[in-house]
Amino acid sequence: MKKVALLLMVAILGAFAFEKSCSNPPLIATTKAKEWCEVCGMNLGKFCKTNHAVELKDGTKKQYCSMHCLAVEYPKLKDKIKTVLVIDAVSGKFIPAKEAFYVVGSEVPGTMSRNSKIAFANKEDALKFQQEYGGAIMRFDEVFKQQLQHLQKENQWLTKKKHKRVYPIGKIVYQNCNQPISKEKFNSIGELKNYLRESKVCGDVRGKRLQALALYIWEAKDKKKLKVPQDAKCPVCGMFVAKYPKWATLLIDKEGNKLYFDGVKDMMKYYFKHPKEIKRAYVSDYYTQEVIEANKAFYVKGSDVLGPMGKELIPFKTEKEAKTFLEDHKGEKILHFEEITPEVIKELD
Repeated sequence: MKKVALLLMVAILGAFAFEKSCSNPPLIATTKAKEWCEVCGMNLGKFCKTNHAVELKDGTKKQYCSMHCLAVEYPKLKDKIKTVLVIDAVSGKFIPAKEAFYVVGSEVPGTMSRNSKIAFANKEDALKFQQEYGGAIMRFDEVFKQQLQHLQKENQWLTKKKHKRVYPIGKIVYQNCNQPISKEKFNSIGELKNYLRESKVCGDVRGKRLQALALYIWEAKDKKKLKVPQDAKCPVCGMFVAKYPKWATLLIDKEGNKLYFDGVKDMMKYYFKHPKEIKRAYVSDYYTQEVIEANKAFYVKGSDVLGPMGKELIPFKTEKEAKTFLEDHKGEKILHFEEITPEVIKELD
C-alpha cells in the first residue's frame, strides 16, 4: 500500500510540475485589454502554454487562454480566419496550429476543460512529454473537431462551477464598488477587467477576486427579465413589444441604442440586414422569461406554440429545457444561434 501511495503521489506531483505560465508571455491581440482572454477574461500569462490565437484576414489578432475559448468564438470567426496559432510549450512562442503536435488528455490539468491540450513544435518534444504525463498525440484538425463536439458539455460543466464557486465571490466583492457597473459599456470581459483593475472602482482587487468580480458582472449580475418601454415598437413589424413580454428580445447597436422585438424571428430579420451594426443580442427564456445572451440560448424550431407573429424560434437557457419543450410541443429540431440562417427564418413565414 505504501508503494502504491508513493507512486500516486509522484504522479500527482509530476502532473503539477509542468508549469503552464510564462514569465514573458507573447501578447499579440490588437486590443488594449490584450493580457486577458477574449472570452473568459483569464490572465493569458498564467495559462500561457495553452494559449491559442487567430489572425483574421483584416489583420486583427485575437488571443485565448485555451482551445475551449477559441472554440466558443469560432462560429462567428470561421469565415474571417487567416491563421490559427498555438503556443509551443517548449519555446513559449506561437506557431501555426496545423503544424503542432498536441498531447491530449495528459495528467496535466486542462484549461477551461477537463482534458488538457498541450502543443509542441516537433514530435520529439511531444513524445517526451507524453512519456512523462501520458495522453495521446494528435494533430490540430482532429483535436479541434473533438473540442467543438465537447463544447456544449464543457460549457455546462463550467457554468455549474461558476454558479457554485465564482459568482458568489464576485457578488461579495461587488458590494465594495462605489458605483453601479454595467457590462454594456464594454466590448469584452477583458475590457471590463482592465477597467476594474485600473479604476479601482471596487478597490484594489487582484487575482482570483478580480476574475470572480469580472465574471459576476459580465455573466450573472444582470440576469433578469427584459424591461421593455411601453412605447417600444418592433422595428420589423411595428407591434408594441411590451404587450408580449414573454417573447421580447433585444438588440443593442454599436451606438448603444436598444431595439426591441416581439420575437426571435423578427429580431433575426433585422440582424441579418444590419450584422455589422449590432453589438449584443438578448432573448427571453420561454419558461422563466430570464434574459439570455442570444448566442448562448437553445432554440426550438417547428413547435405547435405560436408567437405574436405566428411560427417562431423559441429560446431556452438550457438544452434540457429545450428538449423537454420539443417533446411536449412536437418541435422539429433544436438550433444554436449560429445555425439560424436567413433560410431558417423564411421557413417560419
